Parts: sequence; structure tokens; C-alpha cells
Amino acid sequence: MENTALRPRERALLLGLMTLGGSASNLELRDHVGDALDGEPRRRLNRLGLVESDKPGRTYHHTLTEGGWTWCVAELAGTAPAARSGPLARTLYGVLGLLKGYLDATDLSLAEFVVTARTDGTAKAVPLTQAIRDAYWRLAREPQDWVLLTRLRPLLGNVPPDEVDEALRRLELLPDVHLAPEADQKTLTDDDREAAVLVSGVSKHLLAIEAR
Repeated sequence: MENTALRPRERALLLGLMTLGGSASNLELRDHVGDALDGEPRRRLNRLGLVESDKPGRTYHHTLTEGGWTWCVAELAGTAPAARSGPLARTLYGVLGLLKGYLDATDLSLAEFVVTARTDGTAKAVPLTQAIRDAYWRLAREPQDWVLLTRLRPLLGNVPPDEVDEALRRLELLPDVHLAPEADQKTLTDDDREAAVLVSGVSKHLLAIEAR
């Protein structure tokens, strides 16, 4: 699918979700871009395989899929949706082009750049994701060793569980980080189930990181 097939609102919401690290609730999207991914736009982006949406509580939570990140990367080289979109939209796409040039020159992926560079004044993703990595390496015996979140969470201090969940979802967008459900569900304790993070409707109990 070509990027130009998307409507302006859908483009804006996808790019907004990307700038939030690829994972955000409708409340966060409203605060960040002034709009929420709901109704037909949500259903359409779900059908196209660009976004996965689940509803763990009263509001939807959305995650960019691999296809969604691919769309965003391609959009960096795109143009404003319409000739009459105005100077602000044209300037935005000029900035996106500069960002693409930087990523190409530094050999960074868009997901890695966004997740590690966000400093919006409210998000704690950068220090918390690093704390999760540090905690993982205190527990793992070797790279790609699966570690139960039950063991990892206590090492993060008094950080609210929902903030840890959000940081884990952001980390999983990176190519070296993996979350997975326990294959043998019978071995899980109540604490294991409570410590799991919900990602696209799937409870994931284990974390693995490929290398330091």
C-alpha cells in the first residue's frame, strides 16, 4: 500500500503515534496531537495492519505494527497530503525529510531514534527503559536469556506498574528487545500473571534482550 492512500487525519494520527514511541492510549494521543484514533480511522488502520488496538480498560491503547513503522519510515520521504494543505504541512514534511537524511547518515532506525530520544517533558521512557535494561542484565546469565517480569519489576523501585508497562511496550519496538508469554501456562504463579504486561491483548511474562 502506498502512503498516499491514507487520509490526512489517518496520516496525522500515525505520525503522532510514532512520535509517542509507537505505543499510546487515546488519552495520550488527545494530549499530544489533539485527536484520538477511534471510529472508522481506527478500524481502517487495524484492517490495513498498520496499528494494533486493544482496550485493557476504558480507553483504547494503540501500537504501531512493523508495517506501521515501515509506513512512517516511507512517509519521511513523502509530501504534504494536498496542494492546498498550507505552509505548515509543507514545512512539516520538509522537516521529516531532514529527519530521514539524519537517520540515513547515522544508520539509525526510526524506532530506535524515537524511543531513545523522546524528551517531551512528561514522558519517562528514556530513563525508565534504561532502568529496565539495567535490571535485566542483573538477572540474565547471558544475552537472550528469558527473564520473568516477576523478578524484574521489584528491581525498578516504586515506579507505578502502568509506567513500567508502557516502557516495556516501547522497548519491545526495538529490534533487540523481545517480550513473550510463558509457553507452559501451568507453571505460572498468581504473581507471574499479575506481573505480566498486556501487549495487543496478549499477556507477556518474559523479557529477553539480545546484547548489552
